[in-house]
Amino acid sequence: MESDERATPPGDESIGEIEKHNLNVDITTLPIYTRSQLAQFNGTDRPQTYVAIRGYIYDVSSNAKNYGPGKSYHRLVGKDVTRLFGLNTLSLTSARSQGDSRSWYTGDFTAKENAAVDSWVSFFRKRYPIVGLVVDHDSG
Repeated sequence: MESDERATPPGDESIGEIEKHNLNVDITTLPIYTRSQLAQFNGTDRPQTYVAIRGYIYDVSSNAKNYGPGKSYHRLVGKDVTRLFGLNTLSLTSARSQGDSRSWYTGDFTAKENAAVDSWVSFFRKRYPIVGLVVDHDSG
């Protein structure tokens, strides 16, 4: 079956379109952001709200009720949250959630923690468009 013929649950066409976009996105054409640039996409400094997982940036602006300023998941906006999702925590300050200097580093994760991240990646890829990639350093 070709990817254009994939079935979509009734009433969930928008999720199917976003997932289709993400499956077909050419990562070589995506803009690259540093972590400091990503941090600006927080709904305050810039109107868009972005969340990154494993280096892929997702635009979660369509879900302002959860990711907008003052909302429950706003603390995740403008960051790569791989470690937080793998460790099942929203604490940005716990020693283990910080890991090494790369926020998406998972080399110290158990199989269960990596599976949790994979589950979140699947969730985000079905719901939010990939709009960029994040790197750990500023060029120059």
